Amino acid sequence: MSYDLPLSGFAPLPAIPAAFADEVAVDLAARFEWIASAAYYALATLWDRGKLVRDIGELPHELEVEGMLGAIAGNAAEQYTYARRQLQHWQQRSHEIASVRYGRQTPLDRITTDFGLSPLAQAVLLAVAAPRVRGELARVYRMISNDRGRPSCDEAMLRVLLIELFAPTFDADDADPEAAALARATLFHQQLSAELDTDAPLRKFGLIRMDDGIRPYAALTVDAMLTQLISEHIVDDNGVVRPRFADRDLDELFLPGDQRTRALEYLTAVPADHRVRLVVRGRTGSGRRTLLCSLAARAGRPLGLIDVGTIPRDTPDFADELAQQLRRALFRGMVPCVSGLEALFASDETALKRDVAAALTRHPGPLCIRLPTETPIPLTPGYLRLDFDPPTEIDRVAIWQNALERYALDDVAVDELAARNRIGPGIVNRVCEDLAMHHGIDSPPSWQPLIETAVSQHLQNRLGNTATHITRRASWADIVLPEDILDSLIELTARVRHRKTVFETWGFDKTITTSRGITALFSGTPGTGKTMVAGVLARDLGLELFRVDVSRLTSKWIGETEKNLASLFDAAEDGQVMLLFDECDSLFAKRTEVKNSSDRHANMQVNYLLQRLDTFEGIAILTTNFATSIDPAFKRRLTYRVTFPFPDETMREQLWRTMLPRDLPMADNIDFAELARRFRMSGGYIRNAALRAAFFAAEDASILTQAHIERAVKAEFTAIGKLGDTGTLE
Repeated sequence: MSYDLPLSGFAPLPAIPAAFADEVAVDLAARFEWIASAAYYALATLWDRGKLVRDIGELPHELEVEGMLGAIAGNAAEQYTYARRQLQHWQQRSHEIASVRYGRQTPLDRITTDFGLSPLAQAVLLAVAAPRVRGELARVYRMISNDRGRPSCDEAMLRVLLIELFAPTFDADDADPEAAALARATLFHQQLSAELDTDAPLRKFGLIRMDDGIRPYAALTVDAMLTQLISEHIVDDNGVVRPRFADRDLDELFLPGDQRTRALEYLTAVPADHRVRLVVRGRTGSGRRTLLCSLAARAGRPLGLIDVGTIPRDTPDFADELAQQLRRALFRGMVPCVSGLEALFASDETALKRDVAAALTRHPGPLCIRLPTETPIPLTPGYLRLDFDPPTEIDRVAIWQNALERYALDDVAVDELAARNRIGPGIVNRVCEDLAMHHGIDSPPSWQPLIETAVSQHLQNRLGNTATHITRRASWADIVLPEDILDSLIELTARVRHRKTVFETWGFDKTITTSRGITALFSGTPGTGKTMVAGVLARDLGLELFRVDVSRLTSKWIGETEKNLASLFDAAEDGQVMLLFDECDSLFAKRTEVKNSSDRHANMQVNYLLQRLDTFEGIAILTTNFATSIDPAFKRRLTYRVTFPFPDETMREQLWRTMLPRDLPMADNIDFAELARRFRMSGGYIRNAALRAAFFAAEDASILTQAHIERAVKAEFTAIGKLGDTGTLE
């Protein structure tokens, strides 16, 4: 469905060409000369009327003012006449310069149009910004106020500066001159006061800030970025607001359901002054940002992405800083889009969450919020919510076909890509775009391996912050376990292989809504092969294995750990990789009685993990040496629980034979049965001893002998503090 109506909710910008750089410079110079001449006229008026009196026969600051503003020396009457001519000249000159641009917009013109500023409001903005752009005017403003206790610019200052430019005129024949002057000033003060009210554009949108104080003497300031924009300088916002532009029209996007229609109906129906709130929820790469960019482009705007994670959490007035960045996105003509709120609102920082929610609610312009799936929405009712559900395999086939056709990538096994990777349209299009851009007309023999590598890199990049890719993995031939344990592991692999048949073909996806993933707890003493078996399973199933680094996963900032966990589980589901939580005790530990904030923080992480495991559809292996330390609630949610026993004598003999490679030169008389009988060692210690023995043999420049192995075993016992070699190594 295509809508041609303007998206009033995003306040569409007219398609007006931008002015050239030299036109901007000339226009701005004339406008600030206009403000400077108004300041000089205000001074001359004060001199002429005795409000700034002579001192020792000389006008106060006369020489300094004349030097800075180019005034002609003379008495106050002459200066008043000259100042009035200068004011009229620069007022006329500014209009003439604007008229010869043939409609091309300067940044100031765009801001004026975008925020609906009146001519008086525009002049107020320039007058408040002038001391920042032309530093000498700050000194002149001080002279006009003639009061060290007053701020550099306030409403009273603007009354003096702008009255001659904007006060209404009266016919001298119909009114007493003094009464007319009084009425003129009164009406102007009312107009100026209205422009500086909180619901008028200047303060409503944050173009002008009024500090706490009594009007008309409360200080007026302008955001530093606004002066940069007006002057067309490089904008410096510390990278918090990042512009994002649409790469496709809205009609070209693959959007399941009625998301496009609902978004267009919402944005075309609301009035321009309505506070639009559009919330999109979904997983990384699901196309949330692409949709918002395309909607913003329909209104002639870029999307201004604001990740709250780029604002340090210990920033004083965090919510105020976020509000300022929202305003700055508006100043630059963007539609603000906030992301990263899930970590903040998963915390127990109640006051901070309340302040941030209030800042989002108070923001005067349109606002988009990007959240993960099922994250609570920190807004008052009245928003539009669009949920991006994970695409089905049928949807993924269509997504791949759409992207491959768009970027002219042919001879690709689409069904295979869709089956192996559960990624959404955002990542699919980025992969295809990058490949098409880098290869151009030099098409490779086959796109298939390049696409698979690119998808793998995207997923590894998402997992790389919290997990390590394990590339060296054992095979079934390398492990020695009892038959009942092997049967459980084979059942686990069968369940992975036949998930599509059971859930999609046989319809269990409609009746089983939770615990659809494969999660297994491997418990047992150290060295019994738990981690090795995880690698064997991943290799057998053709999955990549990632070991989760708990130290990188957890954060001191409340809510950040939950955010990291969400990204980790989402990436694992998308790429069909296997996660390994090695020695998971610290992360999946039992909840404790809350005695302090640390206990509450730890319990929150456990609660989040419990909820996430219910919805997890990937594959995760947890290993622990202490099964009793795991919270019982986790055990109820696990698909499999496998206890790895300490190897008996028969298994130890098999382990000794397995750990010594076929290419290793060794004596024919090594007695593996004797080694198994004499030394009670777990598989991990047998592996260590076998490696030690090999190095001993290499050092002796001989084949491996029984003596080398027994020497290595004794070294293992000594290394852990045992005096003899008759104990147990586990």
